[in-house]
Amino acid sequence: MQYIKSRNQLTFDVTPPWHGVLSEKKVKRLENTWAGVFRSYITANLPVQTIAAHYSERMGRPTKELITVMGAVVLQQIFDMTDERAVDEVAFNQQWHYALDSYDPDDQMMAERTLWGMRHLMIETGIDQDVFKRVTDHLADAFNVDTRFQRLDSVHIRSNMARLGRVRLLARIITRFLKNLKRHNGAVFESLPERYRRRYLKEKSEGYFGKVKPSGSQVRLVEIADDLYGLIRMYAGNSDIEKMYSYGLLNRVFSEQCRVDEDNRVIVIPAKEVASDSLQNPSDVDATYDGHKGQGYQVQVMETYHPDESENNNDSNNENDVLDLITYVAVEPAHSHDSQAVVPALADVSERDKRPEVLLADTLYGSDENVENAKEDGTKLISPVAGKEGNKDYSGFEFNEQFQIERCPAGHSPEKVKDNRSKGSKTAIWDVSLCVGCSLRSQCPVKEGKRGYRLQYLVKDIRVWQRRQKEKTEDFEEKYRWRAGVEASISRFIHQTGARRVKYRGLQRVQFAEVIKALGINMFRTATYVRKNSQIASLSCLFRRFRLYLASKYRQWLLIRRVC
Repeated sequence: MQYIKSRNQLTFDVTPPWHGVLSEKKVKRLENTWAGVFRSYITANLPVQTIAAHYSERMGRPTKELITVMGAVVLQQIFDMTDERAVDEVAFNQQWHYALDSYDPDDQMMAERTLWGMRHLMIETGIDQDVFKRVTDHLADAFNVDTRFQRLDSVHIRSNMARLGRVRLLARIITRFLKNLKRHNGAVFESLPERYRRRYLKEKSEGYFGKVKPSGSQVRLVEIADDLYGLIRMYAGNSDIEKMYSYGLLNRVFSEQCRVDEDNRVIVIPAKEVASDSLQNPSDVDATYDGHKGQGYQVQVMETYHPDESENNNDSNNENDVLDLITYVAVEPAHSHDSQAVVPALADVSERDKRPEVLLADTLYGSDENVENAKEDGTKLISPVAGKEGNKDYSGFEFNEQFQIERCPAGHSPEKVKDNRSKGSKTAIWDVSLCVGCSLRSQCPVKEGKRGYRLQYLVKDIRVWQRRQKEKTEDFEEKYRWRAGVEASISRFIHQTGARRVKYRGLQRVQFAEVIKALGINMFRTATYVRKNSQIASLSCLFRRFRLYLASKYRQWLLIRRVC
């Protein structure tokens, strides 16, 4: 049965909710910490009704207070705690009590199973993005955060899985299948050849794979691949076994790691030819491989920045005079290319009316397609061009908005510019008399043709060339230097919240943890901003009092002087 404590009920000023539990001095101090930000902006924005819909309104035992449990799950991810530690914090930590607005001892005591059940329910409902967007947008509106300038980058993370080589990967897939087969179909398992049970179901100390030397690993890999193929063929056509999840993994890993030649021999594919989206561990089927960073996932992070703030204050501690927030966070498999993240990120913030006018990103994001797509919707994507500079030089040519050449370096206009739709290019043609005697002919890329001198070019090449020219200017360096600040934000993200390696497996669970951790960074930044402004306000108030004191002393002196 649902149990939700109303946070909107009227209370007298003399009896606040924390009356009798916390002193006024302690509450004043709590208001300037993360607990005050959590209480005011996160607890108030938890979509509790989404979770409450999974519980009956009238039947059953009352649940633990839902807002308290949901908030505890969020805090657990932000502070990277185990279930046991989180339950203790809910019970004994006054910062948590104030943050969760929970002062009833019965609400503060909960079992680890309660926390686990709520986390599972929040993951299954995909509530993480809803919480992140609600809170972030509320913070942005409450503190007038300027979202016109933003920057985007990614970071590699890992789930709670072991790093497996190819031998261990194939062997573990077979072992898992055999254990499931024994559990669900014992009669079929007993009919297996003895070598399968001897090789894959022994203890590790006596196992078939613990005795192999590094030099013989390739031979052993071929033997395992033969066993894998044998099991697949043995049960092909058996509908009951083909439905098993572990049998599906057999087929997947064989198709990714092996092939069968014309003589029906199993060939292990060279490691360099294995696709990056191949299975890395049967415990986490969503994890993939990045050639530079290894197995796992990657997180796309976009945040606001202020180009007019002091460079010295633009650090990971966020001790600046303005508030910067992470506006977008998404988890992807490790093999995903960064260039694919720009459009979804801009679409997400556009739906929330937080689309930037300027977006800074590194080279991998700055494809010509991304620049043009961002430009169509009013965002200027500033990013270096990938690859080496080409041999073609279009210096001196003047182009109009449709990228048609209007004048060559010598100042001559072409007779015509035609579109080659089949090739996706344009061709500019000049009269022979203009080019034959031109003093710049030796340096010009225009070539002689049957009907005059012509220059064929791709519009994309012109855009890329123009971008390369802008990269050499001081204006580009001045604007692009602010991109480096996102590296400090990501460093804080992975170290302060433990985002580098999460305690879960699977894309959905990993995303839940990472999104909530990004929300935690926004919480810490807001707390720092509130505390600093509170200190400034206190100093300002003290200064005003001092001025009033001096004024009163001056008036007394004038009065005494007149009397005397």
